Amino acid sequence: MIIYTVHEPPHSTGNVEERSERVAFVREGFTFWGFLFGPFWLLWNRLWLEAIAVAALAAGLYAVLIQFGAGEQTAGIVNLLVALIIGFEGNDLIRWRLQRKGYTFISSVAGRDREECEHRFFAAWMPPVTGIGGGRASGPVKGAWQTPHSVGTWPEATA
Repeated sequence: MIIYTVHEPPHSTGNVEERSERVAFVREGFTFWGFLFGPFWLLWNRLWLEAIAVAALAAGLYAVLIQFGAGEQTAGIVNLLVALIIGFEGNDLIRWRLQRKGYTFISSVAGRDREECEHRFFAAWMPPVTGIGGGRASGPVKGAWQTPHSVGTWPEATA
């Protein structure tokens, strides 16, 4: 199972469709692309401060290893350590950036892949739409999140 954390941006409007378009899903666990491409992955994900911190960390590690006489393997050891740190902490850095931007943690969701996680989250997060017979109707919810009337495929249905 894959776990994603779900974050909502600040200043969200009451419209469910607009809110759902801006929700961010961040995967839990190790990021292979962060491990493989390190600083480039940080820049791709707009983690500017973190990229600068990683460069400073790499330079510091290199200086310490040279001081202890690590020799020719120093660059390889530093690169491996930095890649492991980015691999294990990369998604947490994305969550940290979202928190700095004012995003609110909503929930965690598990599934086989991202699509299933999104489906599970939105099925639980969206208000139910009821039809004339009182059963749940399918289709997108129109209108505001807090509206007393559910507007969907049956306009005369009320909540």
